[in-house]
Amino acid sequence: MSGLSWAKRRRAGRSPSGPSATTERHRSERSVVLDAALVALVVGGSLALFVGRLGFYADDWAVLSEFSLSADQSIPGLYGALAGESQMLMRPGQKLLAVLLYRAFGLEPFGYHLVNAALLVGTVVLFLLALRELGLPRALATAAAIVYGLLPHYSTARVWYASIQAPFSMAAYLLSLYAGLRAARTPPVASLAWQGLSLACLLASTLAYEVAVPLFLVNPVLFLHQRRRLPERADARASLVPFCAVTLAAVVAVGAFKALTSTRLGSGPTISYVTATAAQLARINLWTYGVAAPRTLSIAMRDASWTTAACAFFLGLAVYWIVRRCLAEPSGEHPGSWTWSRLMLAGAAVFLLAHLVFLTTRAGFSPTGANNRTAIVGSAGIALVFVGLAGSLVDWLPISWRARCFAGLVGFAAAAAFVTNAVLVNTWVVAYAREQQVLESIRGAFPTLPADSTLILDGVCRYVGPAIVFESSWDLQGALRLLYRDGTLRANVVSPDLRVEPDGLHAVIYGEDSRYPYDRLIIFNARRTAAFPIADEAAARAYFERVTPDRSNGCPPGRAGHGVRVF
Repeated sequence: MSGLSWAKRRRAGRSPSGPSATTERHRSERSVVLDAALVALVVGGSLALFVGRLGFYADDWAVLSEFSLSADQSIPGLYGALAGESQMLMRPGQKLLAVLLYRAFGLEPFGYHLVNAALLVGTVVLFLLALRELGLPRALATAAAIVYGLLPHYSTARVWYASIQAPFSMAAYLLSLYAGLRAARTPPVASLAWQGLSLACLLASTLAYEVAVPLFLVNPVLFLHQRRRLPERADARASLVPFCAVTLAAVVAVGAFKALTSTRLGSGPTISYVTATAAQLARINLWTYGVAAPRTLSIAMRDASWTTAACAFFLGLAVYWIVRRCLAEPSGEHPGSWTWSRLMLAGAAVFLLAHLVFLTTRAGFSPTGANNRTAIVGSAGIALVFVGLAGSLVDWLPISWRARCFAGLVGFAAAAAFVTNAVLVNTWVVAYAREQQVLESIRGAFPTLPADSTLILDGVCRYVGPAIVFESSWDLQGALRLLYRDGTLRANVVSPDLRVEPDGLHAVIYGEDSRYPYDRLIIFNARRTAAFPIADEAAARAYFERVTPDRSNGCPPGRAGHGVRVF
């Protein structure tokens, strides 16, 4: 007999014909609610440990300074304050989300991170609900949802307010998928309501972020598959085909809108670009978090606290119990090798579709740094591949061991992912504390700053591991504008890429060259707590030759979008 031995079927008290369809439906609905609650508890608990210690980073400061210094504090006025952000032209949903969060929480980071945590928990619960709607067995859907919710592949999406559109977009996509699947099995009136919700979430997801757009192309296929899988809902069929057509039309329309408004659209993928992208993704997913996962975990364990290790142990036990409990259901389901193969194929398809948008929009990828926020969509596919692979492995064991070993693999993966995430997230907690120290040091040295002056920060490491302290104009400049309530201030950070030229200092990041003339330019060395007015090129060269010739300040090498390499 192939597949997991889910449990001995309960025969006592059951009629030969089995329970009625109504009883089975009610039992299934109760199990879904219970599983969703347990999954939310696991993922929410993992986030609750750090959500109150996070702050603002990188783009956060630029956006908040625009909002705080805007003369018009109404919602339309704040929305217009971001008109100069060209990259947001194709993301009106992101702009509106940023405005609403600012109106709700102002300059206090806790509220932003609480909302982000809620979105992440909601995303995982919706992933579970969608998988159950697609007919995936209870234990497999629960295992995939838990693994997805804890994967470190998109660690930055847990800590960075400016990337909140990523979990929002994924949550909206999954709600759109779930609503469309529900529309295929409900009476006509309710079906139309579910269809409307699905379309609304499609627009919300795609107008906030574009990574999930290719997945929407698959949704109509899944809706029609749901209709064929549940033939008893023939009364919902009449409206389903037009609904699928409208869904496809909406995706095409959104794609056209983004193509017209995007400032990052490339001329088309080249062989070298596709090869380089594939190599990056393989290095992250097949090596760092794949074959070399034991090495990655050992590095994380070396930096983890005893509290983190203890929490990981108990979380792993809890996940083992949850999955084992699902396996004990008397459903009589025995997934075979084809089930595991289909799961892995489906996961690979989700992963590839999630990265399809990057064929036209250039982006970087990172296992731990700021660039990994885009992996929140593709990571759903990785979770499916993992569950399929785990099932395939335990199929080689004696039947009596399969359920325990499957639950054990999921529990161990959850504990390992928790430790890895905790170590990565802690770097952002430390980075925010250092930001506050730097700002206090600057304020202590400069009770006021003249309008139109420029401050170049030196003597500070730009990164704590993958986490950003201050690395560019938009973060330090935004923070100083907030600190001094002056929108004319300019600022940047000394890095190995900083150049001294006759017309000023030049700082380059993400290919953008910012020039800072010597007029009213000050270098502030936070390590020495000293200010150095720089009047010309000679003064600039003399400073760097005396203080930090290589501009590194003795810090480990780091890169924008990646920070300092950890694994």
